[in-house]
Amino acid sequence: MKKVFLAAMLIAAISTSALADGKKSAQLLNDLKASLKNVNESAWTTKDSYRQASFLYNGKTASAFVSTETGDLVGFAFVIDQEALPAGTKENLAKKYQGWEVSHSIMFIEESGNVAYYTQVTKGKKSVALKVSAKGNLNIYARMPQ
Repeated sequence: MKKVFLAAMLIAAISTSALADGKKSAQLLNDLKASLKNVNESAWTTKDSYRQASFLYNGKTASAFVSTETGDLVGFAFVIDQEALPAGTKENLAKKYQGWEVSHSIMFIEESGNVAYYTQVTKGKKSVALKVSAKGNLNIYARMPQ
């Protein structure tokens, strides 16, 4: 399920994202690009529209995504704790998704430096991917397969 969630979030990140602190995201992006140069070719896997490689960055697993069509870097994803989501997210989840459990959250940094946040919530057999705005507002991105 985690792989399906990351794939769905990658597609979302390609189409839209929210701006983060420009200086911080630019430096992080440069550091990630530098780390990516050390990733062994055997670490890459190919999906339908992208190639993915995971590697350690500052003790955390980062995933890089490259377009199979153009060969261009799409961006990087980090699995994050719910507390790392933008302020207001936790409160909005409690209001709109009472009884739902957060199963995964990611931060996606596009090649352009834009940063977007996504989270997945589940309740029973239902699972929904949500895009989180910079103010913690939630929008349904996709209903995840069961």
